[in-house]
Amino acid sequence: MNKEQRKIKSRNKILSTAEKYFTEKGIKETDIDEICREAGLTRGAFYHHFPTKQQFLLELLDRWANKMASQLSSIQFELKNSVEILTEITEKMQPVFEQAGKQLPIFLELYIKAVNDPSLKKYVLKSYCSYLTFLTDVVSKGAEKDSVKKTDIEDISKILFSITIGLLIQGLINPQGTDWGKLAKKSIRLLLG
Repeated sequence: MNKEQRKIKSRNKILSTAEKYFTEKGIKETDIDEICREAGLTRGAFYHHFPTKQQFLLELLDRWANKMASQLSSIQFELKNSVEILTEITEKMQPVFEQAGKQLPIFLELYIKAVNDPSLKKYVLKSYCSYLTFLTDVVSKGAEKDSVKKTDIEDISKILFSITIGLLIQGLINPQGTDWGKLAKKSIRLLLG
């Protein structure tokens, strides 16, 4: 194994271990030493890969976004309207959100911090725009079979993003309050049905 492969392996080991600890304990109960010990690496190796806590959290956010993209890649968009497509997306995404349970506050915290941090804002805005583009594409593909007006597609995508964030926050605050997956599907039908 060459130097670059070892670097990638140790970086992935840290991220995988951190995901495990954050999922089990949440960010407040997990410390860097614990992650390093479990990953079999030193604290110095951690900071070599992630010079700041923010960079580390952004890497975790990227991994989570890539998992979501992987889940969504299997959806067949042809011959479906927007409601069917978005309902299938909700079904595929629910396990990803449930698995990430205790990590979600970290990502929401990054979004909030981005309001006052220009470098973080640039990164988060890129993530937001990517998600918005994805939603716009989905609604556009389904719009050919819907009564959705082409002029409304971008606004519908922004509303869907807002609904997603709202449902995430509600689910974190009151996880047993309702069936959040079912409510997400109902929201889609109310908006597009």
